[in-house]
Amino acid sequence: MRRHPVMLIAGALLLALLLPPAAAGERGRFPGFTYTSPEAIREAQEALVALKYLDPEGHKKGEWDRPTRSAARDFQRDHFLRPDGWLDRDTLALLTTHRPRPAGGKP
Repeated sequence: MRRHPVMLIAGALLLALLLPPAAAGERGRFPGFTYTSPEAIREAQEALVALKYLDPEGHKKGEWDRPTRSAARDFQRDHFLRPDGWLDRDTLALLTTHRPRPAGGKP
């Protein structure tokens, strides 16, 4: 009778070791989703410029170009996200919450 619980635990442990772990950032409802709309990209670029990660004149507005990707990667690295340079849900959420408020105090 004592063998069955031990065998169950050993089997569960073996199964847990053999199954591939979930990749970071792919645990949500839409794994691998990235924002591609010009509006979302412009919003992210404005936040990156305000946070001094992106040169205001060194990128194409509304396009996820090389300077924007590099700035996003630096932001992700500084905020403990996977530094892949893509505008995913977590990156956009942190960008919008870390963006400085305007001088008048209005959002």
